[in-house]
Amino acid sequence: MPNKIQEQATDLLQKLVSSVHGLVDDITALEVNTMVVEEITGAKFNAWQAYEQIYSINDKDYFDVKGIPNPDNLTEPEKTQAQELRKRYTSLFSQLEREYFYILLEKSSDTSEPDPRIIQYQERLKYKVEHQTNIVQTDQIYIKLAQPILPAPAPLANEQDNQKNLRQRWEEIENLLNNGKFIRTLRKMSELKAALDGGDIKSVDIDVIYAQTVMQLDGDIISRYHKNLFELPEVDRDLIIKIHNEGIVAGEKQWRGTLDFLISIVQSLAKLSRQ
Repeated sequence: MPNKIQEQATDLLQKLVSSVHGLVDDITALEVNTMVVEEITGAKFNAWQAYEQIYSINDKDYFDVKGIPNPDNLTEPEKTQAQELRKRYTSLFSQLEREYFYILLEKSSDTSEPDPRIIQYQERLKYKVEHQTNIVQTDQIYIKLAQPILPAPAPLANEQDNQKNLRQRWEEIENLLNNGKFIRTLRKMSELKAALDGGDIKSVDIDVIYAQTVMQLDGDIISRYHKNLFELPEVDRDLIIKIHNEGIVAGEKQWRGTLDFLISIVQSLAKLSRQ
């Protein structure tokens, strides 16, 4: 019986180490951001829904449907602000697609032929570099390269999908949503999107992160404060800093508690596996 318990403990320890291996980069750092928004959604994170919402940002009609200001209809400085707002939205899709590109790269290392989506993505980057000052979005080459490499969560308007293709694409998304590294990126992008949506998206005013503090396990602490913070009335500025500092204290307490709990489990299983 003791040998069986020891084997089970060893197996549990190996599974635990394997499962948290991909989380090390995340749990060894604490990041606290403070921003002021008009609305906070109470919706819980749903991976599939978050994927659909961020994927839809790439749709050509997304900004018009959402009522996000069109820079072409504005004058300075509102034009610049509207461009920045749209850029923040599109960057969410871009970062998620970049994460997928890395996953494809990892998979292609085991095969002789690279995935065609890898080639497409690399050619798109090259095209953007070569035409960065004058990208013609109606260029047929650009239209082809700009097609997302991420699998679409729903049938495309210009594409005839049969059941087999749909099933294959949905299975690919399911596999993505079971990838720990991808799901962490998706969660982060979903949080940033919620912050953007929390403001008045029909206004050119942009919600900003007024304060950001990052604490590393090695003791490094980095604090950043947006310059706009110091342009606020003294009462508002002091209140935001106070709230941010309280968030750091609460976050650090929870962060250290998580690390201590994880370490205690590993130590207990390690001890049991040696008995």
